[in-house]
Amino acid sequence: MGHLDELYSKYKDRGLVVLAVTDEGRGLVDKFVKDTGATHPILIEESDSAAAFEIASFPSIFLIDAEGRIAWTGSLPPESEIEKQLQGVVVVPALPKELAAVQKCLDKRDYAGARKALDGQLAGTSLDEAERKAAEEAVKWIDARGEAMLASAEAAAADDAHRAAVGYRRVEGAFKGLPAADKAAAALDALMKDKKREVEAGDMWEKTREKAKNLKPDQQAAAFRAFAKKYEGTKAGEKALAAAVKAEAQQRR
Repeated sequence: MGHLDELYSKYKDRGLVVLAVTDEGRGLVDKFVKDTGATHPILIEESDSAAAFEIASFPSIFLIDAEGRIAWTGSLPPESEIEKQLQGVVVVPALPKELAAVQKCLDKRDYAGARKALDGQLAGTSLDEAERKAAEEAVKWIDARGEAMLASAEAAAADDAHRAAVGYRRVEGAFKGLPAADKAAAALDALMKDKKREVEAGDMWEKTREKAKNLKPDQQAAAFRAFAKKYEGTKAGEKALAAAVKAEAQQRR
């Protein structure tokens, strides 16, 4: 755990988030923090990340890249891998207090709201030179972020239509009213015409997996088998089949 704190301290300003997840009670977590002096955030969850990440042993470590994909799992990743993944991280700019309202939008990933507020500020005369420069840089950052998110979704489209669709939807929501959202909508429409079944299967798999959390292993296996049969030939169908095999193995224990 000490090494996690070292990594957190070293890379947090560049965008690395070290987050421990547990389902233990607050008392045990507080005792752990007191005994170890841990400084990285610890989340007490109510959901089941172990099932979502298909964790077989504890503790398990995952390195998630800038687009939400698992880049490394197993042992603690080497710093060279962390450095590699941080190259794709775009840290939200820190704005002066006069632009606090814009900062809130950025922190919530409401890039459309932030862009609109910045345009209003830049059209006025209330900003001094430093504030105006910060606002102009923030506008550039928002536009670049939109293009980067679009590029990521486009790159995913070749081998994972559902992940691409999720990416386009995120752009549409975060950049509503901006050119990036229009491009995302057009790209999503084209994707749905070409790979509608893959996208719909991915959407349904997320819902099925969520519902299955409250089922017993035999019920999970049956639900996953039915899903795999219905969506045979899709990535979601393959995931469901693997989940069914795992649920059946749990049932035999």
